[in-house]
Amino acid sequence: MKLPDRPSLSERRGSTTLWRIVARALEAEIHEGRWPPSARLPSEFELAARFDVHRNTVRRALSVLRERNIIRVEQGKGAFVKERLVVHTIGATSRMSATLESIHRVGERQYAGSDRVRLDKDLARNLRLTLHHFAQKIDTITVVEGTIISATSSYFPLPRFEGIEEFIRESGSFTSAWKQYGVTRYQRLETTITSAALSSADARLFGKSRGQPVTILTNINIDVDGQPIVWSRQRILPQYMELIVKFK
Repeated sequence: MKLPDRPSLSERRGSTTLWRIVARALEAEIHEGRWPPSARLPSEFELAARFDVHRNTVRRALSVLRERNIIRVEQGKGAFVKERLVVHTIGATSRMSATLESIHRVGERQYAGSDRVRLDKDLARNLRLTLHHFAQKIDTITVVEGTIISATSSYFPLPRFEGIEEFIRESGSFTSAWKQYGVTRYQRLETTITSAALSSADARLFGKSRGQPVTILTNINIDVDGQPIVWSRQRILPQYMELIVKFK
């Protein structure tokens, strides 16, 4: 990427401090798309050389941009342009697809694979089944404007939802798939929010370093009769999504 020329000497005259000039120049470049979301900015040393200022001046400029939520800083890695957040509300009937539509973001759930699994103790309890039952595990990813922002493993009780993976593969929609089984209304019973480090498999999927923090949502959805229709475990990269819990 060709860098624009540094501010001229005439721009340095007057009362405007140098760190403000640097901050304004970088902010303008970010808004113009010269530094896209997730892009790593040059190092403090490189920026200091480019603008012909002291590194402390650059450090102050970057600090201000960080405070204004324009960039983020990763210890030992540098400064990065802040990703555009998806602000998702967790409620009884909220859906990610509706969230993306409401904020005019291009996104979709994509089918990533499935497997028939025997229930363990925790899964059996969450789906209100006995240990001899099976579930259909379906893996999906949520892609927003070409970037994977979350990955989800969902478990549908069998034999009730036998073959549901085919409907989800075709439509990418749980809601549409459930309708094939007569489930036209449902709601979220509970959501648990925790955090962990990215596993090796998820690190490869997201294209991130293993050990990076990830937000984990575990959800149970029920039908109108109160029966669980899915238990899911969603892993979300926190730099891409902000979660809001609605109580009403």
